Amino acid sequence: MINTKSAIVVLWFTLTCVVCFGSFILKNQVHDLELELAKINDNIQSDIKSIHVLKAEWSHLNTPSRLKKLASEHILLNKVKAEQIINYSALPFEYESVDGEDVYNNLTKKQYKRLVNAQR
Repeated sequence: MINTKSAIVVLWFTLTCVVCFGSFILKNQVHDLELELAKINDNIQSDIKSIHVLKAEWSHLNTPSRLKKLASEHILLNKVKAEQIINYSALPFEYESVDGEDVYNNLTKKQYKRLVNAQR
């Protein structure tokens, strides 16, 4: 009987030690995961702050007055003169006759639709 009792005590003691050791390992793993989660959350907050700063810089850099000033400094454009503006009908098209020949007879269906839409 003593052997059975001592075997049961040793079994329970071993089982208790295994459960305690497993709990200790599990606690350490949970602690490590919590630290990793805290680090990830800090990185997220840092990225959110960076995004806010970048949006503020972007809105400053895209102000119309600043863009107009930079364009006038770096792009040398002259104002448009009245002689440079032409009517749409003055634009040359590939279907127009050069020598006065009738080009309309030789048009394909696609070219004819393009011509009709251009004349509207």
